[in-house]
Amino acid sequence: MIKTIKKALPTILAVAILIAGDESRIGTSGGNQVLVPAGARGIAMAGSERVYSHGLESVYWNPAGLARSTGTSALATNMALFNDVGVNYFGVASPLGDLGTIGITVKSIDMGDIPVTTVEDMDGAGGGMFKPTLSTMGLTYANAFSDRANFGVTAKVVYESIPRASASAFAFDIGVQYTGFAGMDGLGLALVLNNIGTDMHYEGSGLTSAAQGDNGISDFYNLESSYDKLPSTYNLSLSYSVAGAILGMTFTSHNFSYDELTLGAEYTLMDMVSLRAGMTSPMLEEDSSNDGETLFGVNFGAGLKYSLYGVNMVVDYTMRNQGTFDTSNVLSLGLLF
Repeated sequence: MIKTIKKALPTILAVAILIAGDESRIGTSGGNQVLVPAGARGIAMAGSERVYSHGLESVYWNPAGLARSTGTSALATNMALFNDVGVNYFGVASPLGDLGTIGITVKSIDMGDIPVTTVEDMDGAGGGMFKPTLSTMGLTYANAFSDRANFGVTAKVVYESIPRASASAFAFDIGVQYTGFAGMDGLGLALVLNNIGTDMHYEGSGLTSAAQGDNGISDFYNLESSYDKLPSTYNLSLSYSVAGAILGMTFTSHNFSYDELTLGAEYTLMDMVSLRAGMTSPMLEEDSSNDGETLFGVNFGAGLKYSLYGVNMVVDYTMRNQGTFDTSNVLSLGLLF
């Protein structure tokens, strides 16, 4: 397995260079909801730990982690992003014996009520309201190559809609986990490709406009929206597990934004209480106009696992630093049957 990974690394690194982002392409992608993270543990560690990531939360960070599931599980996560914007993430998974594990997840973003405005009513005083739909639905399959190596793949549909217009895309997430890397117990490597798929393209009657003539409407015409690629990412992670602690580091290459380096740590006591922290650092270009600040800084979190009537309950909480925005609160509740 190690020989296979070593042979594959040049190709993987070449892919990372090809999809690497730069400052000129920031903000030119579509379906950016796929970058909104899910799961209190992963967010607390800033996405730095993708080797030992496990269960339904790992579907977002590394689908290979679903192979670590030992029984039927369910997960519900809520994150207050900022203002009245919220993120909900739900999932269920079940092992299929030697065939692997399969899981279904849904992530939805609640944008709150937005006033309807027109040319005549630019302030929305008419009282009409609408709510955009932003959701990602995924089907994940994961299995183990051996007792040290896992792989997983998620097929997902990305959907967005506003009144009388909508867009959708189909994408894949592909990941592997390998522990005992380079012959060292506790050292692990993870490789993840996210959001490799079709373009987002809005269609609908909301893109139809009318041309005004001297005697009223003279003609109708459709505004053609752009075809925008999804914000794909390549992630290379190293983690080290020792004496109840996990240290993680991940390099993330974006095709429509700055590359990032994330660092994080988790300490678990008596397989019951976990403490976590993580930070994100953007890898800016030398002539970047960015002053070095990043939207998300240092995160902190904690988790509690408790067995009740044969069911393992896991409660995780994270405070996510959002720079000039208020701190975001993330709460996850998981059940393992």
